[in-house]
Amino acid sequence: MLTAYNLGKKYKQEWALEPLSFRLERGMYGLLGPNGAGKSTLMRLLAGLMAPSTGEATVQGVSVRSGLQARSRIGYVPQTFQMYPQLTARELLRHTARLKSGASRAEQEREVERLLHSVNLEDKADRPARTYSSGMVKRLGIAQALVGSPDVIIVDEPTTGLDPEERIRLRNLLAETALRSVILLSTHILGDVETSCKDVIVLTDGKLRYNGALSGLARHAEGRLWQWEASELEWRAMAQERLLAARRTADGVLCRTLADAPPTPYAQLAEPSMEDGYLALITERQAKLAECAH
Repeated sequence: MLTAYNLGKKYKQEWALEPLSFRLERGMYGLLGPNGAGKSTLMRLLAGLMAPSTGEATVQGVSVRSGLQARSRIGYVPQTFQMYPQLTARELLRHTARLKSGASRAEQEREVERLLHSVNLEDKADRPARTYSSGMVKRLGIAQALVGSPDVIIVDEPTTGLDPEERIRLRNLLAETALRSVILLSTHILGDVETSCKDVIVLTDGKLRYNGALSGLARHAEGRLWQWEASELEWRAMAQERLLAARRTADGVLCRTLADAPPTPYAQLAEPSMEDGYLALITERQAKLAECAH
C-alpha cells in the first residue's frame, strides 16, 4: 500500500504541489497532467528522493524517508535514466541486486537473468551502455526498478522511444507486476493508461483534479462534447486550435470540440471518451485562468 497524506512541496512562496492525500493498493494507476502540472514533483516525493514541505508518504505504513529499508521497497524510473557508459546491463542489475536484495548470490543471479529476459536484453546484456539505443536504456531502467520485487514501482514515461512491439511487451510486464505491487505510471500516451490502468490521478497546476476510476474520467466531458460534419470550406475558416479532432469523410470533415453550447446550429452531443474527459479537465482549468487574467 502506498499512501500520501497532506503531501505537498513548496518553493519559497509558490506551491509546486499543493497538499494532497490518497491511498493506492495493489494494481496499476495512471498519473496524467500537462507539463508543469506537478507530476515529477509528486513522483520524487513518493520515491523518497525529495523532502516534502508538508505531510508524508508511506509504504506499508513506513515513511519513504525513513532509510534504506523503506527505499528498498520502492522502484523508481525517471524519464531520463542515466548510468555509467562503460557498465553493461548485467553489471548494473547485479550491482542493484546486491544493494536491494538480501537473497543469496545464486538467487540474485537468477533474478538478473529473469529480468534481462523480461525486458528483451539477453543478447545485449554484456555490451557497454554507451552502445545502447534510447529504447534499450529505457528497458534497462525498468529492469533495475523491478529488482528485489519492490512493493511500489514508480515509472515516468516508460514507453517513450519504444517501438510498438516493445511497448506491448513492456505494458504486459508491468501488468503482470501489478498483480503483486503498486505501480504508478506517468505518461503522456493516454493509450497506455487506457490499456493498462483501472484508476487514474490527474494533476494540473500543482493541484489534484481527479482521483478515481478511469471510466469516471469521461464524465467530465458529458454534455460538453460536440460533433458535426463541416464542409472543407467551413473547416478551413474555423479556429482549428479549438478542435479536439478533425477527420476527413466522403462529404467533408467530421469535427469534435468541447464547448458549453453548440458551436454550430447542426452540432450534436457525442459520447465522450477517457481522453475527452481528461482534456475537459485541462481546458476547464485553462479557461478559468484566462478569465482571472482578464
